[in-house]
This record gives sequence, structure tokens and C-alpha cells, in this order.
Amino acid sequence: MNHESKNLEEIASLRKIRVHEPFAEYLNSLPDMHSFDISLLDCYRMAGHACHAITGAFLMTEAAIERLFPETKVCERGDIVVEFGSNLDERATGPRSNVISFITGAWAATGFPGLKGNFKRKDLVSYGHSELGKNSIRFCRISNGKNVVIECDPSEFLNNLACNLDFPEKWRTEICAILKNHLKVLKVSVLCETAPNNLYRPNGCC
Repeated sequence: MNHESKNLEEIASLRKIRVHEPFAEYLNSLPDMHSFDISLLDCYRMAGHACHAITGAFLMTEAAIERLFPETKVCERGDIVVEFGSNLDERATGPRSNVISFITGAWAATGFPGLKGNFKRKDLVSYGHSELGKNSIRFCRISNGKNVVIECDPSEFLNNLACNLDFPEKWRTEICAILKNHLKVLKVSVLCETAPNNLYRPNGCC
């Protein structure tokens, strides 16, 4: 086991996204309930394993939050709509979607329906948007209409990596390489000031 691969979990524990949950704050929770970090390691634990798809979903969300919330770099739950280019039953979309929902609070049909019209988390994720590539996800900020499309495709990078190890060491080494070179596997293809349609509107989330 090489040094980097051995420390995958340590690397993942240090990769964090800051989150604000306004519903928890509204309910008078303690600060560490409504303002907290979610690490890549937390996502691995939620999924039950570390893999390229889970890592990619985290990196895509991280990149989207940096662009949609440039003033704070904090994910405001309830203020993000997520649209997948792929369908739910392809390209590990389900596991990737779970990670993104875990971080952003945006869920599909299983999300929280809201309280008196506020804090809605349901129906904020959708799939099979044909105008997007299969490796792309569009993140839309509800409160101001800004949206960004993030594409994640590590295939070319991994082909050039030429890692000649056996599984699962090869798997772990590739994940470490992706984390170290995330700019080589991510592409920001669209950054617009207006949401793609008028279905998104402030829902009292913040």
C-alpha cells in the first residue's frame, strides 16, 4: 500500500464543505446543529465506501458552492436546485445524488415538504435533463437565479495515470490522485445569472 493510498481517509477528513441549515436555526437549535462542516469522509461513511463517483459528487458540489455563494463559500440549504444530465438509473446517479442531497439539503420526492410554505427540501432534485451531458450537473441558486453546470469526467486523467496496482489498491490510489488533481477532472461549462426556467423561486429557506 503506497503512502497516499494509506492516508485516503485522512485526506478525506480534511476536505470539508461548510453548510448552513436555516430550518435548524429557526427551530432554535444549537449553533453546531445549523452551522457545520460536512467532510468527504462523512460522505464516504454515508455511502458505505469510498469510490470515484462519491468523490466526484463531492468535488462537483464543492465547486458549485464556491461559485454560487462566492461571498461566503457556505452552502445555504434550501437555496439550491440540482439537475442531473443522467437518468436516476445510470452512471451511479443514485449514489451521487445521495451525496449531493446530504450536503445541499436538496432532495427529490423524499425531501421535507416544508413548514407553512417555508424550508422546502422536496422536489429540488431532478434527472434526465437532455440538454446537459451525462457527466454534468446543473446547480441553481434559487434566491438569485444564478446557475452553474459542472462536468466531472476523470476517465482521460486516469488513463494517463497508468496505475498498475491490483484492486482495491488501484481504486484507492486513483481516488487520491483525483483529489490531488481535481481541476483536471472538473469543468465549469456554464455560469449564468438567470435560472434556466421560471420554476425556481425563493421558498422562504433563508
